[in-house]
Amino acid sequence: MTPEEEKQIVEEIIKRRRLPYSIELVDVQGDRFTVRNNFGSTTVYIKKGEDFILE
Repeated sequence: MTPEEEKQIVEEIIKRRRLPYSIELVDVQGDRFTVRNNFGSTTVYIKKGEDFILE
């Protein structure tokens, strides 16, 4: 995955989930995205259609 694709995914998650903090993409497995926020917590989001839901 290119850095541009990673950036696009991160921006989409932040926009759709309305997150007030930054995140970085840690792992991608199909429609399952593992991200780490700027507090150090790891969260898994699953893309369902246009939305990202928590696992």
